[in-house]
Amino acid sequence: MGEYKMKKYAIWLYLMIFMLIISGCTNDHTINKEVKNEVQSIQKDSSAKVFGEDPRLYEFDKKDSVVTFYITVANRNQTSFYELNNWYSIHNSDASSPKLDIMIQEGTEKGIKEGLFGFDETEMNATIQLRGKSTRVAAQKSFKIKLFDRAGLWKGQKTLNLNKHPYDATRVRNKLSFDYFTKIPGLTSMRTQFVHLYVKDLTNKDSNGEFVDYGLYTQIEQANERFLAAHGLDSNGNLYKATNFEFYRYPDQLKLETDASFNKDEFEKIVENKGSNDHRKLLSMLDDVNNQKLNINEVVEQHFDKNNYLTWVAANILMGNSDVTTQNFYLYCPSNSEKWYFLPWDYDGAWRSSPTAEKHSELADWQAGLSNYWGSVLHKRFFKDPKNVEALSKKIEELTAIINPVNTKKLLDEYYPTVSQFVKKSPDKDYLDVEIADYDDVYYGIVNESLLNKEIYYKNLEKPMPFFLDEHENEKKQHVFTWDTSYDIQGDDLFYTLQISTDRSFSHIVHEQKDMIDTEFTYQLPKGVYYWRVIAKDTKGHMQMAFDQYEDDNGTMHFGVKKIVVN
Repeated sequence: MGEYKMKKYAIWLYLMIFMLIISGCTNDHTINKEVKNEVQSIQKDSSAKVFGEDPRLYEFDKKDSVVTFYITVANRNQTSFYELNNWYSIHNSDASSPKLDIMIQEGTEKGIKEGLFGFDETEMNATIQLRGKSTRVAAQKSFKIKLFDRAGLWKGQKTLNLNKHPYDATRVRNKLSFDYFTKIPGLTSMRTQFVHLYVKDLTNKDSNGEFVDYGLYTQIEQANERFLAAHGLDSNGNLYKATNFEFYRYPDQLKLETDASFNKDEFEKIVENKGSNDHRKLLSMLDDVNNQKLNINEVVEQHFDKNNYLTWVAANILMGNSDVTTQNFYLYCPSNSEKWYFLPWDYDGAWRSSPTAEKHSELADWQAGLSNYWGSVLHKRFFKDPKNVEALSKKIEELTAIINPVNTKKLLDEYYPTVSQFVKKSPDKDYLDVEIADYDDVYYGIVNESLLNKEIYYKNLEKPMPFFLDEHENEKKQHVFTWDTSYDIQGDDLFYTLQISTDRSFSHIVHEQKDMIDTEFTYQLPKGVYYWRVIAKDTKGHMQMAFDQYEDDNGTMHFGVKKIVVN
């Protein structure tokens, strides 16, 4: 029964009670008791309603099924398909890649099949462009396909995201995550589908008009108004995709569209708008989150669904997805509500803690567990309350009944026959960053990730929280080093050690100041190049570095370090 119908029915029951009272029927205690119990039951069911979606949406496709798409790139395009694939290597631009006209048709391994999507097309019915950020310069590209209006919809979708996941040797991390989300109360998921892609490039004179095998992709549903409607959410509500968003107010960029100085490009450097153009609720929420005079628990109670919030953070921690503090999530708010909900997006960087033959970018220690969220004003304020940390730990234990090695193994077993046949042959095997002989070990190395991530979460809770180093200042040949205060969840006293070195590895320290309480130190340095860092330590000996990192000329990251040049 919907919330509106329940309220309407409850009102009817109250009226019935009133009628019974004035008609002298109140002597029938049995009737009154039954009516009262029914009203209380309805009120309880209404208040206990958990945000989410109907899981039956995901029952229409097998998790291991493969759709075969055939794409023909029109020769009328001014940009070649080769240039599109190498756009960010050829052009010195961060702008979105151009769109090429294509014909997309569905078939089988034997070819385009009658009765399937676009089988009788004779004209271009869609556009294609590159998608992704870090994958833009990968050898294998991901694509965004938008269907023309006359082409209709593919499984109710107008935008098809074909993800190659070139830095994920397993090719299943994203799909594994979203298949898990379909089982987790309090979150939405997105429909995913394995895709085998063939491309006929008519912009290439040497193509001979033949389809070329592009291997395995994963299609993931696009979050937009159509997505909201399909998932039983309010298609007229607010929907934002985080692009560089730490819940600060950003007054120079986030403005109402009625503001004369509103700039859409500047706005979408912070969040991309995918729903309503009325931004009042977003700005109101950010005003309150950044108002230090307001109790953060009351702010969260007013502006967020606490269960959804905790569930989202807990799931991220168990899956080991660290790239969710400024991007890779959506914020949704229904039209007739002030509550904001976190919707997951992009998890190909998750499930990566276990040491395997697969190459991963090195992460700082603070990027695992709760400390990963300390750079966001919302998360930092909320989790400074130990009771909220306790609630998060409780939610993590609750989700462990769903996200666990047994269920992970079941899902991996289900995908394996499909995925392994693609990654072990061209073109995918030619770009795999592990040896084929190591693939199975890397693939099933995911199984125990959730347990490992939970252990890391509890271990890192004992450490002080990370902090930022300030820009060093030069005052009359005296060099002033300052930094933010750290924070300890257990309330332990904190001390700081400042180190200044002539090398990035800190093997030649020119000065070290230990166990300081203050977050400022002045020191005179001769001319030269230096590196400095601050280490926070609690009374139990747990240590933490700063958020800052320095990348040297070889591309190696040095965590918690800043470089200075003294002239």
